Amino acid sequence: MRVLQAAFIALVLGLILATTLGGGGFLLVRNVPMIVEGWQSRSWPAVVGEVKKSEAVAKPIIIDSRRGAVGTHVVRLHYAFTVWGRTYSGTRQSLDDVGIIKSAEVAQREAESLPVGRPVPIFYDPRDPSRSLLKPGVPVSGVLGSLFGAMLVATGMALVAIGLHLHSYHARRRRKRQA
Repeated sequence: MRVLQAAFIALVLGLILATTLGGGGFLLVRNVPMIVEGWQSRSWPAVVGEVKKSEAVAKPIIIDSRRGAVGTHVVRLHYAFTVWGRTYSGTRQSLDDVGIIKSAEVAQREAESLPVGRPVPIFYDPRDPSRSLLKPGVPVSGVLGSLFGAMLVATGMALVAIGLHLHSYHARRRRKRQA
């Protein structure tokens, strides 16, 4: 019975560790490059480009048989710009485009603020002009995701430290009892 209890506890703690360290590590790996790109984008050069397409569209996140599609709205944007005599196109407003939940009204207002044919400043990566956006800067969603990931990793490491401390403590107590 004691072996089964120990195995169960080890399994539960292993799952907690995998969730905290694995999940936190995943969030860090996913978000830190976005923060780096956002930081770099602050110094990207800008050229004047032109909006080619701008429309608010629904983007389902979950399709539920009872409630239908549940999701957000986004601005489907296409713009074109020229760098060194070559024409490029892009779709990103900012690095925060992904993950921000917008109502239909907010997305519609954004789309209307970027009418087709409107000249807009386009910021592009000078090493790869195909990487571009309208609003440079560090994405809030990337910072929040990284902070949450770091908290999960710290929690996992604290659990490991507590586990090692308890293991050492109980080992010392067993040795004292045996002596």
